[in-house]
Amino acid sequence: MARAAIDVLLGVWMMASPTVIPSPAVASWNSWIVGAIGALTGARLARAHKAWQGTLAIIASLCIFVAGFIPVLQAGDRLVGRSIVFGALLFVAGVSSLERHHQAEPAARPH
Repeated sequence: MARAAIDVLLGVWMMASPTVIPSPAVASWNSWIVGAIGALTGARLARAHKAWQGTLAIIASLCIFVAGFIPVLQAGDRLVGRSIVFGALLFVAGVSSLERHHQAEPAARPH
């Protein structure tokens, strides 16, 4: 559950970060940190049998991480666009992998 919550928080942060990031250098560091943490939590989700959620989190996180090396993606509309898209993907992966506690129905016994 904590892994999913981390991805949810990272997704929300990525979507909100363009409004508080003061410079392209900070945007690069933000991308590297969020990308690394997101990829690690995505790998842990995949190990916990959340296959598509883990894969989605890993792909989104790697795109975030790599974008930190591309200067043109660290300012303006491109920063906002990539932050919203990849942040939303992390958010979706996290929310969909949150464990829901369902009460198991007893199996019908054959007569």
